[in-house]
Amino acid sequence: MDKNIAKRIALGAILAATVTLTTMLHVPLPGLRIYFNLGEGVIYTIAILLGARFGGACGGIGAGLADILLGYPLWAPLTLVIKGLEGYIVGRLAPRGRIMAMAAGAAVMIAGYTTSAGILYGWKVAPVEFMTDIAQTGIGAAFALIMVPILEKRIINR
Repeated sequence: MDKNIAKRIALGAILAATVTLTTMLHVPLPGLRIYFNLGEGVIYTIAILLGARFGGACGGIGAGLADILLGYPLWAPLTLVIKGLEGYIVGRLAPRGRIMAMAAGAAVMIAGYTTSAGILYGWKVAPVEFMTDIAQTGIGAAFALIMVPILEKRIINR
């Protein structure tokens, strides 16, 4: 196996694990099977710095694994697709503008989870999911806007 490919796979695994851990550090909403986490900011950071493939793979796999480990296995396949698509879109659009890219990714995440929650638990839950997702993506975007320049500076100055 080419050393460069092995390094990229190892980096992807480490970053997917980082998404898993930051997603597992969560705040559950009592009475609902919804939780708030900072995994979003890590997905956005990965996608902006490393592109669509890393953003999609690390976002989908990392967040999906967190769902399984946290006891939400029903959500894992949905999360794999929703977070994977979110990370891919952010990474794909980031060269055109980071804020616009994160807004597009957030729209995918919010639409995906709000629709899924409505179907799975009834449409009365959808507004709670919607508001939680707006907060989560907003805080995630703020996190990424702080972290990306710091990490860029560290990577470029190497």
